[in-house]
Amino acid sequence: MLKQFRLLLLVCIVLFAALLSAIGCSSLFSGKKEKEPPFEMPTYETADGKPKLVSDCTFIGNYNIARVHGFGLVVDLPGTGGEDANTEHYQQVLNEMIRQKVPNARALLASPQTAVVELLAYIPPGMQAGERFDVEVRLPTSPQESSTISLRGGRLMVTNLSEMMGVQGHIASGNTLAKVEGPILVDDLLATETSNPKGLKNGIILGGAVAKDTRPLYLILKKDSQSVFVAERIERSINQRFYFSFSQSADAATRMAAYNTPRAPMGSTPIHQRATGSHRGVASAKTDEGIILDVHPTYANDVSRYVRVIQSIACAETPAQQRGRIERLQEELFDPDTSQHAAFQLEAIGKAGIEALRQALKSPSREVRFHAATSLAYLGDGTPAKVLAEIALAEPAFRVYALNALGVMKNDLEAETHLRELLHIPCSETRYGAFRALKMRNPWDQTIRGEMLGGQFSYHGISSQSMPMVHVTKKKYPEVVLFGTDIVLKQPFALEAGPQIFVNGQTPGTVVVTRLMTSGLDERRTVSNRLDEIIRAVVDLKGTYPDVLQLLQQADMQRVLPCPLEIDRLPEPNRVYRRQGSDDSEWVATEEEKPKSFWERMNPKNLFAPNPSKESPGSAGTVNTSSRD
Repeated sequence: MLKQFRLLLLVCIVLFAALLSAIGCSSLFSGKKEKEPPFEMPTYETADGKPKLVSDCTFIGNYNIARVHGFGLVVDLPGTGGEDANTEHYQQVLNEMIRQKVPNARALLASPQTAVVELLAYIPPGMQAGERFDVEVRLPTSPQESSTISLRGGRLMVTNLSEMMGVQGHIASGNTLAKVEGPILVDDLLATETSNPKGLKNGIILGGAVAKDTRPLYLILKKDSQSVFVAERIERSINQRFYFSFSQSADAATRMAAYNTPRAPMGSTPIHQRATGSHRGVASAKTDEGIILDVHPTYANDVSRYVRVIQSIACAETPAQQRGRIERLQEELFDPDTSQHAAFQLEAIGKAGIEALRQALKSPSREVRFHAATSLAYLGDGTPAKVLAEIALAEPAFRVYALNALGVMKNDLEAETHLRELLHIPCSETRYGAFRALKMRNPWDQTIRGEMLGGQFSYHGISSQSMPMVHVTKKKYPEVVLFGTDIVLKQPFALEAGPQIFVNGQTPGTVVVTRLMTSGLDERRTVSNRLDEIIRAVVDLKGTYPDVLQLLQQADMQRVLPCPLEIDRLPEPNRVYRRQGSDDSEWVATEEEKPKSFWERMNPKNLFAPNPSKESPGSAGTVNTSSRD
């Protein structure tokens, strides 16, 4: 009986197995099972057999301009403030003061020495933690015009800047991205309540905001490239080219700070460990869709160029393939139509591309020489210093990029020599641009070394072999530079430095600087009519950077300043370059026309460019900056 039962059970099992094989297991639940596609290893070559570049597989993410916003309290006004109790500005500031348990908050806000303001700023992509940027200051206009008459002489208390969020018609605060404080530079320092009242009601705080966190870039893999293998391969290729070396003495503190900066997570645990021994790569693959990309210090002042170079890196390439590509790129480099893209790819290859770039320095085309020289500078090669200096002197369209490249050559004595020579030429923007490049190379360079005057602004006196010049800034860097250390004001004169400091130069050779005090005990300093002594006296009497700028602008307007006063005479990016041939004499640079070349698409963030605004390119958040276009 037992044997018969076992035999019957075996027959049933066999029949059931046969039934499953005939109709398929999945048909018992949801019908016919689809076959899984066979696994295919990713290919790193294009249809024409060329190595795929990072640009062929990725887009750049987090490349937008981040708008930050806040409401703050301005103090130290000379009785020109007012209470704006019906505005959102007032309520936001009052709520914060109550939260921080500030005593007599309502009485403080009603004082004529204070005003509530709105703050707006723009954070560019790639900004590092601790980096400074400008902040716009605005008085409320809704539901009624602010009762504050003027912000001149005012100082903003410490305020948080947060991401802008719209909630039911109101602006709400998101994550805090920066803090801001400092003296306000009004829009028109020479304005009065009758001549230009609006020029006193808005302003800017130069370099007053400090970024809380680093804004990393993202490489977002295109849909047809989303794979762990592709992400890992791209990460490895980028990190072979760009990494932080902690053993180097130069910029070691900056690199360590970048290494320790917390990063926003994009997904799961990194596929690859980036730090190895004394090196750490700039790329970190987080998922099969995204890679976090840190900005290498060499490109800190030109993030757009960094993006172009990163996307010009080959995803995977054998030594033989690389040699073949270098030969092809060398031919393309000598053609002005393709030289810019060839230079980016050779720069992305690294040291192996240097010789090809050096050969292009012999080209009769200045455009070709420029592209080759700039890439060599970023590769740490000292060969192109003379070429870049000549271009900076002669060509406005390329000036900003040539000076930026000279500033990158931090250990090259020839670059330093050429920049020092450019300090003494008549062209004011080249002259000041050379100063900025020297300052970027080495802030302690004895030729341009200055001091932080009053702890407020950078102050420099440079011995000049050319015509004296005074340069001041109203963007990003609060800075006064005297090209000529013995500038003497013409007498007699009477000048103002802010609402409380007066500069009287009626007596020949003597100037009395007076600060009016509410107590009636005025403070005075007596100096000569040398501009350096007058500026120092103003600061000694607690004058601010805006006060010094007002003094200089009044001296210029009254024609008692014996030399030009230049404001933000920086070399400009995105100037149009029209190529009509390889002959250098056929160059034309036009500032008035709208740029149409790749310079506009690059939109460089560099030491010369102004702060970004909502009109800046790249605000969409992602961009494909392919080096093949």
